[in-house]
Parts: sequence; structure tokens; C-alpha cells
Amino acid sequence: MHELFKNYYQEIFSSNKSQQCDIKTFNLVCRKIAWNYDRFFKSMSRDAKILDLGCGIGQCLYYLDRQGFKNIKGIDISPSQIEAAGKMLLGINIELVEDSIKYLEDNAEKFDVIVMNDVLEHIPPDQLIPITRAMYAALKKRGTVIVKTINSAYPLGSFLRYIDLTHTTAFHEKSLTHLLAHAGFKNIKCYQEEIGIYNILFLCKKMAVILVRFLLKCLIYFSEADWPNIISLNVIAAGRK
Repeated sequence: MHELFKNYYQEIFSSNKSQQCDIKTFNLVCRKIAWNYDRFFKSMSRDAKILDLGCGIGQCLYYLDRQGFKNIKGIDISPSQIEAAGKMLLGINIELVEDSIKYLEDNAEKFDVIVMNDVLEHIPPDQLIPITRAMYAALKKRGTVIVKTINSAYPLGSFLRYIDLTHTTAFHEKSLTHLLAHAGFKNIKCYQEEIGIYNILFLCKKMAVILVRFLLKCLIYFSEADWPNIISLNVIAAGRK
């Protein structure tokens, strides 16, 4: 698997509009991150120690830096993504690591928050429990974990599951909650990843998305399944140590 991550940015993301390494793209992505993550970070001390686990090209770190956090760090196993992040995030602590689990275990009770965006779906099933336990160990008492990953409850979500050769799984809110609870996390809550409202066009898009999601929920429910709570493309979960 590590071989696939060596040139991951060039092979997978370099042609993706939302993954371009320029200020305009980072600001647009940061806007969406803020819409979904301000609920976690807005009232948090700016001295909190925050780890972005699997930071990629550094978009979440960019958001955290703009929010004024002083002790942020990103790690990733992909050399190409760390290289790209380094060009955008001057002065921010980023590090290439060989083994994320070992890094977490070597930094026990060090962080107030660990963020993991779009990473869990890349982790082999037999490593899911070890890495969530390692995240738990790396957090301080009452520390917070925030995870965003592919939502299998989204009816068209299979395209995200299989669009990337390194994806190994997708999660329902229940299976994601189970994984975090098994690692020891408490007060776990799952959220939809929402579209922000920034202007009239986004307001119209938001209204259309609300309607489509309701229709999709009805489709799922009348297919003899439970009424789904979260039907966004991605699911966000947060828990406390």
C-alpha cells in the first residue's frame, strides 16, 4: 500500500480542482471546512495542541492556521503530499512519517485534538482498530477526535468507495460510532457534511440538496431499511477521550 502513496498527489489529486496547491483553491476549501468544523473549534483555546493525521496537502492545517491556532502539526505517509503541503504551509509543522500508528504510540497523551479527514477509508480493515486505539492513546485526558470519511449510507456513495485504488472501506454512521466506541471514545456524535451558504447560488444549491436528500431518505426507508439520519456524501464523527 505504501508504494501507491509514494506519488499519490501527482497520480491522483494533481488534476482534481479541489486539490490544487494555490491560495484561491485553499481559500475555497477552507470556507467549506469552516462551515462544518467551526462547531468544534470556534470556542477552543488557540493554544490547543492539534494533530492533523493524514494531513494530505494541508488544507485543514491551513484552516486551523487561519483560525489562529498556534500548536498545530500535520503528518502523512505520502512524500508527494507532504512536499505539496510544504510549498503552501510555510512555517507550519508538517512531517513525513513511515508508520502513523507508531507515531501516535510514541506521542502518548500529547494532543488535545486529533483530526483525521478522508483517511479512514484508506486504512486496511485489520488496521482500523489499532489506529483508533493509537489515536485514543495520543490524546490528552478529555481530548477530542474528529473523523471525516466516506458515508456508505449515501445511495451513490459507492463511486467514492471505488474511485480511488487505495480506498479499502466505507462507513455508515453506526459502524463509525462502533469503531470509535470500541477504541474507548465517549460522547460520540455523527454529523452530515453540509454545503455552506455563501451567496444566493449556494442558497439555491442548498435548498435543492435538502430536497434531494429527503427523497433519498424516503427511497431508503421504503426499501425496508431504517430511516437514515446522515445521507451526505461524507460523514463526520467526533468523540471524547
